[in-house]
Amino acid sequence: MKKVISIFLLCLLSAGLGLSARDLPKIVKNKSGVKQLVLDNKPYVMLAGELMNSSASTLESMAPKWRNLKNLNLNTVLLAVTWEQLEPEEGKYDFTVVDGLINEARKYDLKLVFLWFGSWKNGSSGYAPYWVMKDTKRFPRMRGQDGGNLPYLSNFTQALTDIESKAFSALMSHIRQIDSAEQTVLMVQVENEVGLLGDSRDRSLKAEELFRKDVPEELVKYISKNEKKILPEIIGQWKVNGKKTQGSWQELFGNESHNLADEMFMGWHYARHIQQVASAGKEAYPIPMFVNAWTIYPKDPIPGKYPSGGPNARMLDIYQLAAPAIDVLAVDNYNEDYISKLKEYDRNDNPVFVPEAVALFRGEKWSGPAKAFYTLAEFDAMCFSPFAIDNYSVYNEKHPLKAAYEVLGNLLPLIAKEQGTGRMRGFMQEGNTSDRIDFGDYEMHVNYHTAEPYEGYGLVIRLSEDEFLVSGYSVNISFSSKNKKRPGISYGTIREGRFVNGEWKTLRYLGGDEAMQGVGGVKMPPVYTNEEKTPDLITTVIVKLIPVEP
Repeated sequence: MKKVISIFLLCLLSAGLGLSARDLPKIVKNKSGVKQLVLDNKPYVMLAGELMNSSASTLESMAPKWRNLKNLNLNTVLLAVTWEQLEPEEGKYDFTVVDGLINEARKYDLKLVFLWFGSWKNGSSGYAPYWVMKDTKRFPRMRGQDGGNLPYLSNFTQALTDIESKAFSALMSHIRQIDSAEQTVLMVQVENEVGLLGDSRDRSLKAEELFRKDVPEELVKYISKNEKKILPEIIGQWKVNGKKTQGSWQELFGNESHNLADEMFMGWHYARHIQQVASAGKEAYPIPMFVNAWTIYPKDPIPGKYPSGGPNARMLDIYQLAAPAIDVLAVDNYNEDYISKLKEYDRNDNPVFVPEAVALFRGEKWSGPAKAFYTLAEFDAMCFSPFAIDNYSVYNEKHPLKAAYEVLGNLLPLIAKEQGTGRMRGFMQEGNTSDRIDFGDYEMHVNYHTAEPYEGYGLVIRLSEDEFLVSGYSVNISFSSKNKKRPGISYGTIREGRFVNGEWKTLRYLGGDEAMQGVGGVKMPPVYTNEEKTPDLITTVIVKLIPVEP
């Protein structure tokens, strides 16, 4: 009888929430301990693109974009939903654009990630409603060292946190009502690249008062219990200051290391604001949520040069404690040393998620394919997404990202299966001319065709003891044996092809000139001369190895 009552109550709850029998999108660890986004009980890896900030502000603006987004072989689009449009008058919500975006995405079989531009976007408050910005008494600004107002809403204002939480809850409730059955919206980003620009911390009277108060006890206890996993810079400064368990931000952490105390103070209060907003949203509709970071550039390591207190790698520990409703700290990675920034976020059980990449503003146009392959394979990433994907002058039907996403899309089931196993690796040309990938008993050697950054790239997956799948472009790959008794290598079959309905389909058996005579390895693409090579000729092969005696 109790079991019948429990089932009945569960059905009532589901009906009351408007949820279908389908599980909601969620983040789950796989058997190898890697966090994956799961949709319909299957891992979902995002081959994504993020639109320019204002592109989704009207349905008319979006109308000509959907077809090209689909043609680029995206499976997910990241696009903004702004507070100023959602709540043009306090308490009055307009979901017209939200509804239209979801409906259009469904027509093109695309999933969405909404980017909530609320109190802050890139440090400033340009997407907060007019009625919020106008009421400076209720919603005060931050202040600079000269005492003047800055164009940023204060993150020490409970009234702001409450009113934004209410708006975000309304958005998530609406998404639940219209999308819980089809699940077009997979995740939501809360704010965008928050942090204070121009100074390391707010200098308003309230901020100064809070800065002089004791560091929250829960943060001190967390640092004390987790010394080995906290960022060494934070632990180092805490130790230099005597490992105090009570005292102000200045007393515990000091500002000798790039204004660390200032940034930790700002980070804590940004994170607490985000925690309340995200919690309100999840109470309405509990799908995964993330924050994104404007990263720290080596030439500008001082907070304020980048948004101080944002979810950058320096503040990762702070956000994980202060904002547990946030599932992922994502890296907007425009850095010239792309790989090092991925490593900074690949810690403390934080999954790698790249919502923005490829620095078009720096003249970089063609690195997307290489970064996509590398990010997904080497870092078991949940998402890769170039920014300004709707810039048609760059990302048109001739851009190599189209072919890269087509090949990755074909490999996604295998990629998702192999995340965290150690059998999958990525390789990418970032100033290097060759790479060597160690599988213990074998090494794979990668030689890039040119010295041009990001032209050569790919991934390798070990399928069995002597069989490897390799997919890539503008490389020669070969293998060597580390077995002392059988140090030589011969190649058995080299099969070029793709997966069809989950089964491997061989399109060509490679040998001779296409496979460097079976001695040097495999040319990718397997063309006779380099003049025949074009960026859409990404090659996928399965190579059978035969270790032989000397």
